[in-house]
Amino acid sequence: MAQDPQQGPELSSRLKKTNEELKHLQDSVKTGMINVKVLMDFRNATERARQASAAVQQWLETQGKGSDPYKLMEQVMRQRLEMATQLIKDVTSDLESLDVDLNTPGLPEFNRAVRTLTERLSKLFPY
Repeated sequence: MAQDPQQGPELSSRLKKTNEELKHLQDSVKTGMINVKVLMDFRNATERARQASAAVQQWLETQGKGSDPYKLMEQVMRQRLEMATQLIKDVTSDLESLDVDLNTPGLPEFNRAVRTLTERLSKLFPY
């Protein structure tokens, strides 16, 4: 897909500003204002958005320099795995604390997704 040469730098600048605004929002919401779990979820979500924004910005800059932006995919995948790992740890904690139970909306779909993931991972880690 061809990129408008003028759009790249403008979009990159907008992404940088958005990233800075997300950081400011993260810093503005303090402990004690809201439930700790809600606060942590907010901080994790804004951090993920910042990472994704930075990845798009890097992609555009790398592409603009004529380099291969696909080299960034390793970083994107690493961040995705880190995020998924943290989410699974959070859900595990929620299950242990009984914040999540059989009546929690989305739990059956989550269970199916985890089972599918386990099946796929068993091909990579057959122990």
